[in-house]
Amino acid sequence: MEELLPMEPVVRQPVFIGRNKELAIYHNWLAEDQAVSTLFVVSGMGGIGKSALLAKMNHDTKEKGIYTIFLDGSVCPQTPSGFMEYLHMLIHPYQHGASIDVLIHNPLQRKIILYLDHFDEILSLHNWLINAFLPHMAAKGIGIVLATRKTVASPHIRTISLPLTHFIYEETLNYINAVSSLPPKQAHQLASKSDGFPLGLALAVDMITRSSKADLRIVSQTISAKFLREVTAVSLHPLLEVLIVMEYANQEMMAAVLQRPICLDEYRALQKLSFIDLHPYGLKLHEIARTYLKQDFQMREPSRLASLHRNCMQVLYQQLTDTSLTDRAIITSALIKMNRDTWPKNNPYLSFVSTITQVETDIIVDSDIPILHDLIEGWCSYSVDSEHIQNYHDFLDALIQLDPDSILLLRNQQKLPIGMFITVHYTTKTAPLLLHHFRSDLEACFTPEGCRQAALQADTFIPILITATENHLSYTRQELTGMLIIEQLAKLEPGKRAILVATNESLREFLRTIGFKSRPAGDPRCDTSWAKAEVLELDLRKGSFDDWIFDLVLYKQKQIPTLTIEETRKILHSMKSTIELEKYTDYFTDCSTGHAVQVKIMSILEQSDHLTDEQQEVLWNSFIRFPDNAVRAAEMCNMSRATFYRYQKKAIQQLTNILIS
Repeated sequence: MEELLPMEPVVRQPVFIGRNKELAIYHNWLAEDQAVSTLFVVSGMGGIGKSALLAKMNHDTKEKGIYTIFLDGSVCPQTPSGFMEYLHMLIHPYQHGASIDVLIHNPLQRKIILYLDHFDEILSLHNWLINAFLPHMAAKGIGIVLATRKTVASPHIRTISLPLTHFIYEETLNYINAVSSLPPKQAHQLASKSDGFPLGLALAVDMITRSSKADLRIVSQTISAKFLREVTAVSLHPLLEVLIVMEYANQEMMAAVLQRPICLDEYRALQKLSFIDLHPYGLKLHEIARTYLKQDFQMREPSRLASLHRNCMQVLYQQLTDTSLTDRAIITSALIKMNRDTWPKNNPYLSFVSTITQVETDIIVDSDIPILHDLIEGWCSYSVDSEHIQNYHDFLDALIQLDPDSILLLRNQQKLPIGMFITVHYTTKTAPLLLHHFRSDLEACFTPEGCRQAALQADTFIPILITATENHLSYTRQELTGMLIIEQLAKLEPGKRAILVATNESLREFLRTIGFKSRPAGDPRCDTSWAKAEVLELDLRKGSFDDWIFDLVLYKQKQIPTLTIEETRKILHSMKSTIELEKYTDYFTDCSTGHAVQVKIMSILEQSDHLTDEQQEVLWNSFIRFPDNAVRAAEMCNMSRATFYRYQKKAIQQLTNILIS
């Protein structure tokens, strides 16, 4: 009842425009029979379209039947061993047990392409990747494509630099015409006034197509480092920061978060900004603007962002406890989406790189049925053994006749189904159908009496399958699937439960993260030929909805133990193992996983203003570069052992002070 999903890139625009020269160089290399292994470095300022180009390269490469691996530096572990484990995790399931050796030896002499987006996010690994990882690649057939703001080169592998520039006028006009229906004169005006910056252009076109009174003097501005130029009143900055964190906010919510009155003039001035959209419950940031501004906020003031995040969740939670059932799903969804930054990112179901805004959910119509069977066929190919495939097709046909509302569809802009979530409300009406098609699963979930009681009380939802297309250019399958899960989860009512059988460990990890409890299925009929099954259950039947939200959004206040110098030393010794770091999450209000602890410490070691250069160097050499070799670490710091240990003690003390402040 689940799918195993590779992590892949996305093209964050409905169309792909330009970059013909860069693509031609890359495609020429792909066409070579005995191509020398090559490093392609896609470089340029933030928002210039590096991620979009990598996604397009990956899309074209996969269509040629060439195997690709895609990594996102913003979610990669920050140590060599963690990086290698992450890479192995991505290779292993999809190459029939293959390991990283396929990159080192390339035994089949076929092309393999490794994409690494957001290379700047793994600054601590740059030297290791260039001087230790790349030299071990096979001599032929391996392509490495990096996206980085500042260009890099390697003496160990052939390097091709692909610096990106702004769109030229013709490309800008092509983009405008492809994604909008603006009159020629207006399209020409916008193209002429735009400097061809892709991120700003996308926002400008979106804004002007939704407003007949859009000011071209504003929307033609580039967005990189210029969002805040439009915010001329200093008093608007705190309000804007609230919208960076929250999905939406009205005047009262902003006042509650900031703990000061928000006058109507301030609220109206905020509403007039070109990157502010209307929301049924207030105002919201355009998603493109939110992504950029939040990244900047995180880099500048991570601690204040974390504090603001907690305050916003507190306000939303208070609204949730006071609201009617009608609004509960909206607020719950906002809480869940706000909190997903704290979830482990190396799980494909948790890889919410971007909010999905170009699709919509809907119910089924007759013309959808052939497409739904195609989706079923694709899902079955990697989720169940072949002898069970027909059972799912038969079940779909029967469910369409009996209870079509159980099928939630995800549609693209052309209104065609691209995703499907089947969640059956288990009642006396649907029980016979489920028992006929999935008796073994139900017997693993319930006792015979429990099965009868669940049908009579109609308090149980049973997710059967969640699937999405893998051919959507704008979003990956895991993003579409994850969005469906979150949207449905937000609609789960108090007094109900969801229960399912799952064999995919990635899905099980995701469900456990969002509050499901798991137990072995204990029935071999539920297993596949490659995995054991587990039963996962989220039970809100005993008025525990508030408790679940408490835990899910990390709102419940816990007793934070005092961090000591010795505990800080232990954390530093565990920096290469996110599993070991899980033991220390209780010391931090903004870290729920070992990976989050790792990222927090690494960010301090790399750019803290409260550590001296010597302290950073000592900690870096002690626990990152040479964790098991104090002699070598002292040499790299140009210190005697005695001096080195004295500086190390002071550095750990200072780091402890930073962490508890």
